[in-house]
Amino acid sequence: MKGFLKFLGTIVGVFSAVIGALFIFDRITQKNRIKDGYLECEVPEAEEEQ
Repeated sequence: MKGFLKFLGTIVGVFSAVIGALFIFDRITQKNRIKDGYLECEVPEAEEEQ
């Protein structure tokens, strides 16, 4: 049982480290992304009806 808990702890630790590394990598590479998720743009009235 002790070996299984050690194994489970190791798996959780490795998984957490990978997720943390991916999060940091995403933050570094996506500095210029849109913060609110949407851009405001003006659409001419003729195109709105379609």
